[in-house]
Amino acid sequence: MLTRLKYAFAACALMAGFQSPPVLAADQSRSVELSQDSDYAGFDLRTVQNITQDQCQATCVDDKACRAFTYNIKARWCFLKSDFNTLNSFAGAVAGKIVIKDAQPDLGLAPKLAFISDDLRQQAKQFGDNLINTATPSELGLSTIIGRAYRDYTAGSGDYALEGFLSALLINPDDASLWIDAARAGNTVKNNREAANKGLYAALLGYDRTRTAKGRADALAVLAKALERNENYRAALSAYKASLDLVADKTVRAAYLALKATKGFRITGNTVDADGITARACVQFSDPLIARGMDYTPYVTVDGKPPAAMEVKNNQLCVEGLEHGKRYLVALREGLPSSVDEPLAAKTDIDIYIRDRSPSVHFTGDNFVLPSSARHGIPLVSVNTDRANLKLYRIGDRAIAPLMSNSQFLSQLSGYSASRIEEDNGELVWQGSIDIATTLNHDVTTSFPVDEVIPERKPGIYVLTANPASDKSDEWNDRATQWFVVSDIGLSTFAGTDGLTVFARALSSAKPMAGIQLKLLAKNTE
Repeated sequence: MLTRLKYAFAACALMAGFQSPPVLAADQSRSVELSQDSDYAGFDLRTVQNITQDQCQATCVDDKACRAFTYNIKARWCFLKSDFNTLNSFAGAVAGKIVIKDAQPDLGLAPKLAFISDDLRQQAKQFGDNLINTATPSELGLSTIIGRAYRDYTAGSGDYALEGFLSALLINPDDASLWIDAARAGNTVKNNREAANKGLYAALLGYDRTRTAKGRADALAVLAKALERNENYRAALSAYKASLDLVADKTVRAAYLALKATKGFRITGNTVDADGITARACVQFSDPLIARGMDYTPYVTVDGKPPAAMEVKNNQLCVEGLEHGKRYLVALREGLPSSVDEPLAAKTDIDIYIRDRSPSVHFTGDNFVLPSSARHGIPLVSVNTDRANLKLYRIGDRAIAPLMSNSQFLSQLSGYSASRIEEDNGELVWQGSIDIATTLNHDVTTSFPVDEVIPERKPGIYVLTANPASDKSDEWNDRATQWFVVSDIGLSTFAGTDGLTVFARALSSAKPMAGIQLKLLAKNTE
């Protein structure tokens, strides 16, 4: 009666897209497939010594728990295996695996999937281990529970079908097809994260229990759908490909191609960096490119020619050496390689315009100490602006320590932090603007005459901020900042076990200076 019910459910399952677990006919028998000079490592069931190869083979056939064996010819030892995986070379040994007559070939233990993270694999294991605490037990027979789950699935009640299959798995947790059917049901439940996770875990647990190409391909296809529902698209594509490598199923291929078209390796955007001395255009991809050993030049053209320079990093490819104020056509050839073993599906043309550089100013960062004995200025580098607004602040010696404690010293200042220096740490000694002779899109260096602006300078540290006259940015944005000291004394300090040694030399001649008075400040300004 049980066999009749299984076949009846199998008919329903096929109509619903399910795959019923295989039912072994009474006349099926176990035989052995031998491999000379080979060994199935691991999965030792037990060892029988001092027997012949035929006796070893017969022992494995008679023991239903035995799936494979390795026989050592010289030692006459028989190593019975509860499972098997990769066949290894081993001179002087004979490996055998059990084959069921009229059944699909046994592929052995399912290999570990490289595209599944260890965290996800562990979560699936915990789900299986805790099934007894999470699934709902039933007093009905196994066949009745499965039958109801199939009917719920065909009626569109995927959530009830999922719970039904999980109840059946409480009775038969080693049935791969039940795990896959549970995953398939979970894949149909909408707007339910818990059901989506259960379906994903069930698909992984079912895959681990598969033994045949057809069953494993089905498990991978269901796993791919579960990964897709969990928005793990790259892993889903890998699962679809692994399924198709085992069985070329048209429905699975259609699902794979549909997902690949929207979530496979593709161009996701492009940007233009126009504010450098030379401009560049970058194309972003959905997945990383090949970091080393790959020449992408044959796959990229700029106005039909190879790019003058190119940089490939992570998910981005950039063509460099472009001119401002020009338009370019960047073409990416079909077949452009990626690190995910999936080339660009189609040729893509990107029309790019390189605008003029944005108005900006910055300092060179040099000349922190300016010798007071010579005429000097601070170089200000500008782009596409004919005027810059500047403010000059002085910080007294007592304010240096707290400034360093707050990590403001030598940092770029925003308009707000510069005003705080004026209020808390120093004083605004000058503000104004400077005219600049511009050359479109080129860096122009203009000297800011410190000695003219503050001819009577007090001792201390000075900080100069600048921004283009047309700048309307928020006060929180950084300003071009230059810290400097005007002095004839160049100090060098060396800390050792004997204390602090200070050298003072004249910046004009580099000769040692005598009679210099030093003042040492602690962090608390004492």
